[in-house]
Amino acid sequence: MSAEFIKMISELHEERFKMHLVELVKNQTPCGVFFSFGFNSSRAAKNVQMIIKAKVNLTCAIVLDTVQEEQLKDLIELPVVTLDNVPFLNEKPKTVLILNELRDPAFIPYFAQYGIKMIKFIQNDNFSPVMKHLPEIFSVYEMLGSDESKKVFRAVIKGRLTGRVSEYRFAPEPQYFLKGFTPNMGDIAIDGGAYDGATALKFNRCGAKVYSFEMDAKNYQNCTDNLKSLKTDITLENLGLSDKEGEENYYSSGTGSRKNVKGTVTGKFIDLDTYVLRKNLPRVDYIKLDIEGAELEMLHGAAKTIARCKPKMAVSAYHKSEDLWTLAPYIKSLCPDYKFEFRHYLNDCTNYSLNDNERAVLKRFGLSYLLPSHCEMVLYCR
Repeated sequence: MSAEFIKMISELHEERFKMHLVELVKNQTPCGVFFSFGFNSSRAAKNVQMIIKAKVNLTCAIVLDTVQEEQLKDLIELPVVTLDNVPFLNEKPKTVLILNELRDPAFIPYFAQYGIKMIKFIQNDNFSPVMKHLPEIFSVYEMLGSDESKKVFRAVIKGRLTGRVSEYRFAPEPQYFLKGFTPNMGDIAIDGGAYDGATALKFNRCGAKVYSFEMDAKNYQNCTDNLKSLKTDITLENLGLSDKEGEENYYSSGTGSRKNVKGTVTGKFIDLDTYVLRKNLPRVDYIKLDIEGAELEMLHGAAKTIARCKPKMAVSAYHKSEDLWTLAPYIKSLCPDYKFEFRHYLNDCTNYSLNDNERAVLKRFGLSYLLPSHCEMVLYCR
C-alpha cells in the first residue's frame, strides 16, 4: 500500500468529523451554525437543537438577512445574527457548522477573512462504512494513472469524512474536458443526461455526432427549445439510459431529476446496447454520464458496446458513496486495458441552480458562482 494512501488513512483516524466533534466539545470551542439559501425556519431550529444536543458550544446562528433573522429568533434560545453583522461580533465563532454542503460552501471565503473555519456537521458517522470497503477503494486508487488523480481521490475521501470542504482539490479545466478524454472530429458520442443541451453542444463543436439522452420530459423540452435554432449534429432522445428497455418512475427536479421506483412521473428508458443495435450505429467512440446515481445500471446496459468499442468515457462518480469503489472495477472487467483518471470540479452555478436573488447575494458579498461541493467528480476512462 502506498505511503500517501497509508498517511491519509492514518490522518483520518484523528481528523474525521466524529473526532473533530469530540475536540470541539472537549475544548468548548465557540461555534456558529450558518443557514443560507433554501432557508426554512422550523428546519433550522431543529438543526440548532440537534447541534446543541451534541454538546457543541453553539454561540450564535448566522443567517443571510433580517427576514430570516426575524423568522428564526423566536424559535431558538440563541443569538441570531445576519451575515453582514458577523464582522461586528464581540466574540466571533472559531468554527461555523453547515448542514448543506451543496451551496453553503460558497461563503467559505467570507468567513475565512475573519479567521473562521467552515465545516459540515455530519449527522451519521460514515467513517466505518467507508473503511469496510478500504480494499476496494485502494484497488481503484491504484488504477488511477497520474499523481494528480491520486491526490484528487485522496482529497475526496478526506473531504467527505472530515466535513471540511477545504480538503477538496478542484480541477482547472471545464468539467468532462480533461485533455485526452474528449470526443474528436468524426466521433460518435453518447451524452447521458442532457439537461439543457449545453454539454451536448460542446461535444458537437468538437466535431462529434452526438446522441443525447434526457429522461425528464421538462428538461427534454427545455433542451429542445435551446437547440432548435442552432445548426447541430445532435440527436436528442426523450429517453433515460438504464440496464434494460421499459418504463420506470422518476422524480422531476431539474438538474437533480433521477430515476426512482417511488418517483411521481413515468418515463421511457433504454439500454445502450439495444439503442446501438436499433439505430445501427457502427461504433461508439465516447460516452459521458451524469444520470443522478444510475451510472452503474447504465454501464451494465452498455456492456457489449463498451467491450466491443472501448469508448473514451467521462462518468460522474459522486451520486452514491459506492461510486468511488464500484464504477472503475466494473468498467475494468469489461475492458481490462482501460486506463483511468479522476477529477473533481467546482459546481458551476453561473446559469443554473441559483436564482437571481441568490446570485445577487453572492455578488454583494464578492463571492463566486463557482461553488465548492462534494459533487461533480468525474472518472475518466480510455
